[in-house]
Amino acid sequence: MKTVILCGGSGTRLWPVSRKKSPKQFAKIFNGESLFEKTVKRNQSLAQEFVIVVNQAQLDLCKSQINSKATFLAESIGRNTAPAIALAALFSDPEDILLVLPSDHLIKDMDIYKSCVEQAQAFAKEDKLVTFGIKAAHPETGYGYIEADGNEVLSFKEKPNKELAQKYVESGKYFWNSGMFCFKARVFLEELQKHAPEMHAACLEAKNQLDQGSEITLTQEVMSKIPAQSIDYAVMEKSDKVKVVPSHFHWSDLGSFDSLYHEFEKDESGNATDANLVQIESENNLVLSNKKVVATFNVKDLIIIDTEDALLIGKRGETQKVKELMTKVVKERPELAE
Repeated sequence: MKTVILCGGSGTRLWPVSRKKSPKQFAKIFNGESLFEKTVKRNQSLAQEFVIVVNQAQLDLCKSQINSKATFLAESIGRNTAPAIALAALFSDPEDILLVLPSDHLIKDMDIYKSCVEQAQAFAKEDKLVTFGIKAAHPETGYGYIEADGNEVLSFKEKPNKELAQKYVESGKYFWNSGMFCFKARVFLEELQKHAPEMHAACLEAKNQLDQGSEITLTQEVMSKIPAQSIDYAVMEKSDKVKVVPSHFHWSDLGSFDSLYHEFEKDESGNATDANLVQIESENNLVLSNKKVVATFNVKDLIIIDTEDALLIGKRGETQKVKELMTKVVKERPELAE
């Protein structure tokens, strides 16, 4: 089995920790370790080798954070997940089983995780396309959902509003769509050719123009000809070969500072911090500071993120607004987005 790690995310909702040149998957926010490094470490015992799909601008940074055998596919421009996975499949042996993973997720409960991967691998050997559904713990509006009956997928659902998400959770039939997959390279490519023939042809043409090696640069000329689409839209929602593995391990896509707060250990006052906090009468705050000591008094439910060139302060529970704020930063201070 090969592990394909997709590193194309930009992580704009975690600015200023996450930047274009160093997005959230490479930021060393967990005791000096990045989410990408955690993903590699988590899967080293499961895979013979890695295929890393990464933005060309972050290739050197990516290579500095992995010491396992890997093939790098360096994208000049991103075309979403379906082309990235298709190219990884085309540069693999047809019967290779590919475990496809985002680089920026946090997963705990390793015994359960490995058991779920083994279930997926068994389905993949039977020429199935496998997705991992995370048991919906609360009515989250930021995720897509999978309606399932055991291992059978009944439907894929778009990101719901709060009321609909509540109904999904109460029904017990819905899982968060994790963006994790497992299948044979050949089977995925056959289904891609069936359901998205233009994309398949463009990816095949791109592959034929490039030399096989441990580092493959996907030029802008090559990438611009490939339609941009997610794997869900291109294949998973249309194929009749899809199975789901209901997964009960701890999972987070760390898409906001609110989700990051929940993953950090807290002090007796509920503050989550990287140890640069001195506080009195301050409760339930997330404080990250890479150099300065942050001192607080009489504040609660704040997000305080201090980096060398930017300071972010906002309210917990509303950190999805960071993405909106990032749009303004790009317009008024573009150098701070780099």
